[in-house]
Amino acid sequence: MSWRILAACAFFVLLPACGFQPIYATQEGSAPVIRQVEVVSIAAPESLVSTLTDALNARMPPQRGVEQRYALYLQTRERAERLAVQIDATVTRYNYRLIGRYTVLDRETGERFRGVARAVTSYNIVSSQYSTLFAERKAVEKAAQQLSEEIERDLLIRFAEPPENRSDLDPEQLDAEFDDSVILVDPRRGEVIKPLDDDQ
Repeated sequence: MSWRILAACAFFVLLPACGFQPIYATQEGSAPVIRQVEVVSIAAPESLVSTLTDALNARMPPQRGVEQRYALYLQTRERAERLAVQIDATVTRYNYRLIGRYTVLDRETGERFRGVARAVTSYNIVSSQYSTLFAERKAVEKAAQQLSEEIERDLLIRFAEPPENRSDLDPEQLDAEFDDSVILVDPRRGEVIKPLDDDQ
């Protein structure tokens, strides 16, 4: 047996002694920690709440029949940015940005930690209003999926750490990354989203 194989075996034997656990690991008789997260509240435009709820539950399906240990609270902001403008100032493509600020509460210990996740998609503006609305809706759905994936990855990383080592973003940093002044708080569904000017 080569020294590389012996070294690899020793590495994996010693890992648990260092406190490392795989992020999808389970304790005996319990569900994976990511399935112990309940989406309690989503602050978002009404038409976006169900889309985000479905996307989050698809990434983090809750364990059935028991109270989830962790409660997830999410706030969102939306923004539309002009991506392609013709010579006559007609906008033909938009970037759609979705930002989520989340808080996770450990119901057993009272511990809380927070973070920010982001998603960016795009859609075209065409002559057919129906096609434009359909493309916008698909962009929103894709952004919700991306945001949910980023939140899941962030939670998995944090859950893999000992509770005392889970870092929390500084409140000023959270506010800076979630700046209402540059975000469309409640864009009107069924219409082309208009971008904000830099001085608004």
